[in-house]
Amino acid sequence: MSNCKIIFIIVVLFSTNTYIYAEKNPQEADFDTNFLMGNTKNNIDISRFKYRNPILPGIYNLDVYVNNKWVGKQNFDFKSTVKQDNATTCFTLHTLLNYHVKYSALEHLINQNSLMCAPLSEWIPNAYYDFDTSTQRLDIFIPQIAMETKVRDYVDPNSWDHGINAGFLSYNANAYQIRNNITKQNTNTNAFISLSAGLNINEWQLRHNGQWQWSNNNSASYTPINTYLQKAIPKYQSVFTLGDNFTSGNIFNSIGYRGIDFSSDDRMLPNSMQGYAPQIHGVAKTNAKVEIRQRGQLIYQTMVSPGAFEINDLYPTGFGGTLDVTIFESDGYIQRYSVPYSSSVQMLRPKRRKFSLTLGQVREKTLNSKPLFSQGIFQYGLNNYFTTSSGIQLSNDYYALSLGGAISTQLGAVSIDITHNRNSLINRQYSSGNTLNLTYNRVVEPTNTQISISASQKLSGNYYTLKDTIALKEYAQHTPYLTANHLGGQENQLQVNLNQVLPKKFGSFYLTGLWVNYSGNQPSNKEYQLGYNNTYRGLNYSISITSQQLQYASQKLGHNTEYLFTLSFPLSFKKYSFNTNASFSQDNQNFGISGTAGDRLSYSAILAKQFDQNSISLNTDYKTDMTTIGTSYTQSDSYKQTMLNLSGNIVLHSHGILFSPEQGQTMGIVYAPDATGASINSNPNILINKYGYALIPYLNPYRLNDIYIDPENMSNRVELKETSHRIAPYAGSITKIVFSTQKGYAIYIHSRIPNGQPLPFAAQVYNSKGEIIGMVAQGSLVYARTPLIDDILKIKWGEKTTDQCAIHYSLKHQVENNQLNMFMVEAACQ
Repeated sequence: MSNCKIIFIIVVLFSTNTYIYAEKNPQEADFDTNFLMGNTKNNIDISRFKYRNPILPGIYNLDVYVNNKWVGKQNFDFKSTVKQDNATTCFTLHTLLNYHVKYSALEHLINQNSLMCAPLSEWIPNAYYDFDTSTQRLDIFIPQIAMETKVRDYVDPNSWDHGINAGFLSYNANAYQIRNNITKQNTNTNAFISLSAGLNINEWQLRHNGQWQWSNNNSASYTPINTYLQKAIPKYQSVFTLGDNFTSGNIFNSIGYRGIDFSSDDRMLPNSMQGYAPQIHGVAKTNAKVEIRQRGQLIYQTMVSPGAFEINDLYPTGFGGTLDVTIFESDGYIQRYSVPYSSSVQMLRPKRRKFSLTLGQVREKTLNSKPLFSQGIFQYGLNNYFTTSSGIQLSNDYYALSLGGAISTQLGAVSIDITHNRNSLINRQYSSGNTLNLTYNRVVEPTNTQISISASQKLSGNYYTLKDTIALKEYAQHTPYLTANHLGGQENQLQVNLNQVLPKKFGSFYLTGLWVNYSGNQPSNKEYQLGYNNTYRGLNYSISITSQQLQYASQKLGHNTEYLFTLSFPLSFKKYSFNTNASFSQDNQNFGISGTAGDRLSYSAILAKQFDQNSISLNTDYKTDMTTIGTSYTQSDSYKQTMLNLSGNIVLHSHGILFSPEQGQTMGIVYAPDATGASINSNPNILINKYGYALIPYLNPYRLNDIYIDPENMSNRVELKETSHRIAPYAGSITKIVFSTQKGYAIYIHSRIPNGQPLPFAAQVYNSKGEIIGMVAQGSLVYARTPLIDDILKIKWGEKTTDQCAIHYSLKHQVENNQLNMFMVEAACQ
C-alpha cells in the first residue's frame, strides 16, 4: 500500500466524529476479532467499542444545547458504570430547572431527594442526550410538554458572560492644516483627539469620555464629557450608573447630571421582545401549525397544542399594517383571520415596562449653578392597544409632571402627552406652563403608504425645561428688568412625513414638511422637501427639491430653494470594485469615485465646484494590524488643506496589550496558543498574533456570538483541538475565548513487533508522560503529533507485559534538513 493511501486511511480514521448516545436504549455490538490481522488479534481489548465509540471518564467543559438551542457552557462529570464500559453523566434538579424544565415535571423525584443526581431518563421519561466528543457538544432532548415556554432568541441570563478584568482606550485623533492660497501667509494648524476609556473589574465597569483639542492660535485644552461607574442588573433588565452622565431624553429633555441613575436596558431583551408587535390569540382544535404573514410574506410559524394559544414574540413589524393568521389543523381544517394594528415609537408590548430613576446634581457646561434634582419615568404596556407613560422632574423652585399614553387603532397609532411645570424665573415670582406633544403614525396597507405626523404646542407662555429655567435664572440675576416676553423659546412645531413605495420598478418618493414658530426675537422657520428615488440596471438616482423660508412677524427674512440630482453607479475591474457618484444643484456640482483595494485600503476622490470655487479632494484609509491611518488632501482656488487621522482600540489585560484598527465597546480576546496567522471569523483584519492573542473589537451584547478560527494561514505544526465557541457577553464586557491547541510534529511511524508481526489494530499509543495520543491504524501505522523531536512511545493492546512494546523515534536528522509538515519514520517496537 502506498504512503498516500496509508495517510488517507489515517485521516479518515482520526477525523471520524465520536458520539455517545446515552440513556437512549444503547445497542450493544459484538466485534469479531477474526477480521483483524496478526497473531495478537485475540489479545486486543475492543470491549470499549461495544456501545459505539467510547467516552473516557473525566470532567468535560461542554457546549450544552437543549432541544437544539444553546443554553451555555457547563462542566459535566462522566463516570463509568458496571454494566457498560462507557462513561455516563447525571443531572440535578438545579441543572434541569436552569434548562427551563417545568418544576411539575420533576416532582416525582423531588419528593425522594431534591439534591440527588439522577440519569436524565429517570427525571423525565423519553428524555435523552447525545455527546459529540469531537466538538465537545452535549445535545439534550426533552419532550416539549415538560419545558417552560420561552420566546424566540431568548438567551438565559445565567449564560451571559461578564468577561475578564481588563481596560481599554478607544481613540480617534485628527491633525489638519489649512493654508490660504491667496495671501500665502495665513496658515492654521489644529489637532483634535476624542477618547473613550474603560476599566472592567468583576461586574463593574468604569467609563470616561473626553475631548482634547489644540490649535496654533490657542493653547491646548481637555474637556471631560462624562465619567461614571455602572453595573448591569439582569433581574430587572436594567443598569445602575453612578457618576457624571446624561439622562436618556425620554419624555423630558436630556440633561447632564452628577449622581445615580437606575434605568431599563432594552438590549437585555431578545430581539423578539424589543419594540412593539401585537399579541396574537387563537384557538386550535387539534395539534396545529400556525402561520402569520404580512403583505404575503411569512414572518412567523409555530406548532401549537389543542386549545387556546398566545403568540407574544413577533419581531417588530414597522408602524402598522395587517397580520394574516392561518391555523392548519391536523384533520385538514383551516382557520383564517386578520389582526390589523398600528404602532408608534412610544408603544410597548403588553405587560412590558420601561423605567428610569435619576437622583443627583445638574451638570451642564453652560450653567454656573448646579442645583439638586430628581427625575422618574415609567411606561407600561397595558394590552395590544394601549400604553401608558408618566414622568416627574423635581428641583429647587421647579417641578414638571407629565402624563400620557399611546393607543393603537385601525386608523393609526396616536400618542399624546401633556407636561405641566411650575417654576420661579423672575423676581422669585412663580409661574406655570403646559405643553402638548402629539404623534400619529399609519401605514395604509393597500397602497403601502407610510404617514407620520408629530406636533408640539406650548399651551401657555411660561413653560420652560429644567435646563432653560436654570439658565434664565442666571440671566435674570444680571438683568433685573428681564420679563417673560424677552425670553423667547419655541412656541410650536409641526412635522409631516409621507413615504410612498410605488409599484415594482417605479421607485419611491417622499414628502416632508417642517414648521417651527418661536416667541421673542427669534424668526420662524418653514421647510419643505420632495424627493424621488429609483434604480435602473444598477444605476441609483434621486431627485429632490428643498425649500426653506425664514420669517419674522409678517416680514420674510429669506427664502431659498435648492434642486438636487444625484447618481451612483457601481463598477468593477478584474478583482477591484468601486462606486461612482455625482450630484448637481444650482450652486454645487460634485463628481466622485470611491472603492476598496484588498481588505485593508479604502479610498475616494472628489471633484467639486461650489460658488465658482473649484476643488479636488483625495482621501485614503488603511487598516494596519494596530491602527487605522487616514489621510486627506484638498486643493481649491482659495485654500489647501491636509489632514492625518489615526483611530483604533488599545486593550490592556493580565497577559499583555492588544491593538485593533477598529473601535468598539463590547469586545472579545481570543487566545489560541501557537496559532499565529489564523483569522477570526474569516476576517482578514483580525489575526492571531505571535503570542497567541487576537482582539475582536465588536460583539453583540446579550446575544449569541459565534466565534470560530480559520486555520488557513496557521502553521501546519499546530493542531486546533476546537475551532468554534459561542458566547453571550454583557454590554461593555471584554470576554476571553480560549481555544485549545496542540503544537508538534505530525509523525507517521511504520513499525512492527519483534517477531515481525504488524502492530495490533486499535492498540493505544502513549507518550513518555503516559498520555494517550492515538491508536494504531491499518497497516501497522502509528500517527502522533508531538512537540518532541526525540521520544519513546508505548504501544499497548493488553495488560500483560507481552501485550505492549515501545518505539523510540528521532526526527533530528529530518528536521535539520527539510521543512516538511509531516514526517514518515520506520522504527521497531521493542
